[in-house]
Amino acid sequence: MDPFVLLEGLYLTKIMIFLTHHKFVVVTAFLAALLYFINSTKRVYLVDFVCYRAPDYLRVPISSFLEHLEISGTFRRETIDFQTKVLERSGLGNETYLPIRMHQLPSVRTLNSSLAEVESVFFPLVRKLFSKHRINPRSIDILITNCSLFCPTPSLASTVINEFGFRSNIRSYNLAGMGCSAGLLSIALARDLLKVHKNSMVLILSMESVCSNVYQGNVKSMLLANCLFRMGGAAILLSNRERDRDVAKYELKHLVRTHLGSKDSFYECVTQKEDDEGFTGVFLSRSILKVAGEALKANMGKLGGLVLPYSEKIHYGLSVMWRRMWPPARKRGPYTPDFRKAFEHFCIHAGGKGVITGIKDKLKLRDKDVEASRMTLHRFGNTSSSSTWYSLGYLEAKGWVKTGDRVWQLAFGSGFKCNSAVWKCISKVNHNQDQDHSNVWSDLIHQYPAVVPDVIDH
Repeated sequence: MDPFVLLEGLYLTKIMIFLTHHKFVVVTAFLAALLYFINSTKRVYLVDFVCYRAPDYLRVPISSFLEHLEISGTFRRETIDFQTKVLERSGLGNETYLPIRMHQLPSVRTLNSSLAEVESVFFPLVRKLFSKHRINPRSIDILITNCSLFCPTPSLASTVINEFGFRSNIRSYNLAGMGCSAGLLSIALARDLLKVHKNSMVLILSMESVCSNVYQGNVKSMLLANCLFRMGGAAILLSNRERDRDVAKYELKHLVRTHLGSKDSFYECVTQKEDDEGFTGVFLSRSILKVAGEALKANMGKLGGLVLPYSEKIHYGLSVMWRRMWPPARKRGPYTPDFRKAFEHFCIHAGGKGVITGIKDKLKLRDKDVEASRMTLHRFGNTSSSSTWYSLGYLEAKGWVKTGDRVWQLAFGSGFKCNSAVWKCISKVNHNQDQDHSNVWSDLIHQYPAVVPDVIDH
């Protein structure tokens, strides 16, 4: 008999004997390997993100904005006075931006002007992100764009594909009408797609077009959007490729979505509609802070079970039981868990000063916890779906984000929606601002936090 065949048979016999006498070890090792494989395929990495900062000639100081209102002849005196009062107390500073066509008299609000605005934001963002990481556009597997109030044909996703020459088999999606929480909705869509498409990279582009959606009527609840929304956007690069873990900044840990649109009061809280004179604008209800609070409560209920330590869960459970057993305790309301024990950083949607303050009080946060959101509102205004990325950029520029830190991004949107994303920092974020020119805060972070008076003297 061939000695090599005999030797091979001997080894196979030994292996069979080992498997027979060590079934538990083999099964355990197999299950551990299977569990590792399943978990590794579900991981979503945030490789990097960049935010848009317009050129200085698009800056719109509050005094210039009000002067434009006066000269335009569009609004009545009482309407101008109302917008003046709102801006003085809005929390916005004198460094925010508006598209070039809105600086003209009269303002140009056409399809072409809106397309030009979108291209002026999306195209530089993509170029900056691709240049920084030396990415070939053809390596992008999935593209997601979101812009709530502007939805042309071909889609904005197709516009980006045409400009950069993405592959013909790229999976592209364009989200519209999803409000200020569309940025986190895009993350949710990307996460779900990455569950079934292995070894893929996702590019998300998030912005709101303000050029074609300026309200020219005189309904006060529809004029608020004119005062708060400003030009901005963000590009986010996600991946589920294991080799990208070494270069990624964060890993997505949780994503919780809450939609309360089945109730009329929530559904009608933020709506785009026409007034009696036929002017189209975004209506913001006076109950928006109350609605946001209820939506946050529902979202926190699910998120808390995922992120809070057991001590906080037990404390909350005991408080609920105590209120049921002892009626006088109901006057004080339920115990609010301390989310600072679950997160080191908070990126609250910079929708307005009232929104940020309301969430701060609801969660019992410190001024430092909401500093990034307040400074984002002050420096860039309400940039809608991209605002939480400006806040995260602020935290990075300050050098506050360390390896292992957890970040809570919280956004609200029409519908009414409240969405949360939880990220864990898995790398040493570059704190050398001389080298990281992709961060919009890098060259001016030394000026912040800025003092924001209750009423701005312009």
